[in-house]
Amino acid sequence: MNGADTNQIKEDLAFFGKINASISHELKNILAIISEAAGLLNDLTEMAATGKDVDPEMLKTCSQDIIDEIQRGFTTIRQMNIFSHSADDPAKEVNPTDCLKLMIGLAGFLSVACQIRFDPPKTDIPMVYTNPFRLQNLIYQTLVFAFKSVGPEGAITVSLHSEKGDAARIHFSGLGSEPLRLFPYERASMVAGSINAEFQIDDNNQTIDIMVPQLEKAMH
Repeated sequence: MNGADTNQIKEDLAFFGKINASISHELKNILAIISEAAGLLNDLTEMAATGKDVDPEMLKTCSQDIIDEIQRGFTTIRQMNIFSHSADDPAKEVNPTDCLKLMIGLAGFLSVACQIRFDPPKTDIPMVYTNPFRLQNLIYQTLVFAFKSVGPEGAITVSLHSEKGDAARIHFSGLGSEPLRLFPYERASMVAGSINAEFQIDDNNQTIDIMVPQLEKAMH
């Protein structure tokens, strides 16, 4: 194994750990809200048991908060499972739209996250044969840079387009004043090179594109 392969494995492990830490933090927040709502619900129940008047709307609100957070927890766990299994295959057919939506959801757990507008593709996007785990890494790193460029109160737009040769192009626009020359970072460039993806930076329009080609199946 050469040095480049070793560095890529280190990056893969670092990315996997970063996402799982983010997910565990989100689940902790969900459990904290459920615990708080359950505690209030218990207090209200004890008040009712002693004959005190209890506002039914408060009971309803507590119950709904718990239901909402449980559903959010199920969604988060489903995202975690999909992400975890993306590392199963070094290369396979990937739905770019599903991949992009997953990473938008996971990146939204970050404290630096801003509003994200996802423009659905106007035409069918072909499946792309690539490494799903590393494509997710590229999208995630680009989103993090985009968040920092506009700040938590800002907003960015992400769209997906098909290109010649059944390639996919992921377009990030509405970026802020952060100099685009700072991106891609060395880590992002390394990951992009491993799947023959390319970054296209437009300083004038403050946009970033990720070109995702079809990998040669004979190579995997």
